[in-house]
Amino acid sequence: MNVTPDPMPFDVRTLRRSEFPWTEEDGAVYLNSASTGPLPERTRAAIEKFTAMACRPDYYLYEAHRDVPVRARRTCAELIGAVPDEIAVGFNTTFGINLAASALGLRPGDRVLLMHGEFPANVYPWLNLERRGVAVDLIPRDSRGLPNEEAALERLARGDIRVFSVSSVNFCTGYRIDLETVSSECRRHGTYLVVDGIQALGVVPLNVAATHVDIFACGGQKWLLSPQGAGFAYIRRELIERLDPVTVGWLGYEQSQDYANLLDYRLEPLSDARRFELGSLAFCSVDAFNHSLSLLLELGAAPIEQHVLTVQQVLIDWIESRTDVQMVSDLGPGRRSGIIAFSVSDPARLHERLQSAGITVSLREGAIRVSVHVFNSREDIRAGVGRDSGCRAESPGAEGRLVALQRRGRLRRLAARRVAHRLHRGRGGGLVG
Repeated sequence: MNVTPDPMPFDVRTLRRSEFPWTEEDGAVYLNSASTGPLPERTRAAIEKFTAMACRPDYYLYEAHRDVPVRARRTCAELIGAVPDEIAVGFNTTFGINLAASALGLRPGDRVLLMHGEFPANVYPWLNLERRGVAVDLIPRDSRGLPNEEAALERLARGDIRVFSVSSVNFCTGYRIDLETVSSECRRHGTYLVVDGIQALGVVPLNVAATHVDIFACGGQKWLLSPQGAGFAYIRRELIERLDPVTVGWLGYEQSQDYANLLDYRLEPLSDARRFELGSLAFCSVDAFNHSLSLLLELGAAPIEQHVLTVQQVLIDWIESRTDVQMVSDLGPGRRSGIIAFSVSDPARLHERLQSAGITVSLREGAIRVSVHVFNSREDIRAGVGRDSGCRAESPGAEGRLVALQRRGRLRRLAARRVAHRLHRGRGGGLVG
């Protein structure tokens, strides 16, 4: 069903020119922030500045090492409705999930609840506890292949689940959990709620205090538009002194705050979430992280979400207009995120042809996953689905896109980028999510 386009909540063209100039330069269309988010220009400049400072270190570099994580805690707290004392700066989502799995004091016979379809980062730390006698219950997906939230709520109602660990947005379908309802059920039965937020934060507004999340884990390299090696965990204030982590870092102790007197070795953890940070951080990445978050905070969570939903509507209209394309994502009220997934008869072939046309999406669990973020426009979607309704499902607009790229003389650069990417993957690189 066609709908009247909503006005954009911010000037996308100005944003693209100032922070993502490549979107206007080489004709490529990037719809894959659920895998890796591109760095804004301010972030690229920050990395260059920090690197230059590290090449000629002086007193100011060491001051930066102190200041960067302070700003990160403050900025992350603002983004999720927490306070800085509840933020531990880390490296990725796995940092926070492992903190939860190791520090919540699970014992033999305790039960952890997961839903099938979770990204492995939110599965293996819990399965690893089975060898210690902790039971892991896995809720099967529903008949549509989506996370079965209703079944999870029914399982929680039995009252014997110690921890429920769940992604706020599912990585392959974009399914958005009703965190308020889930949290209410967890609190009713004394269940810890651990949330993997990496596919939500940056597009989906979140408030961990309002939804009573116990532990929230998030990496920066996707929707937060940050480099690898920067992320954070939120720990609800009342839990901080109750958690008993297996691994600790030297900077998590009171005595280590005085660099001139480090040899006292008093085992007095800091009173806030810094006690969970694991030593020296990737300061350059965390500094870049701060700059990327500054952009998202300037734009605002609600305007970003409105922009993403508006751009997605072009794709939704195209999917709903076709009989040979099936919607995978749940478009119900409160279920949408930055991800739209759909299936066709030969998704691998479609994925390859889109990539060849310079349109980057992901193939996940038999579906095409399209990720829309702040720098994307309706024209980006139209480039993928074609400017007319007669495009073939097996190759939506690919031939037309190739012609346009050839006319603009940019296909050679796109091919070079693909070759470079394949060479990188051949050396063990490549990113997933």
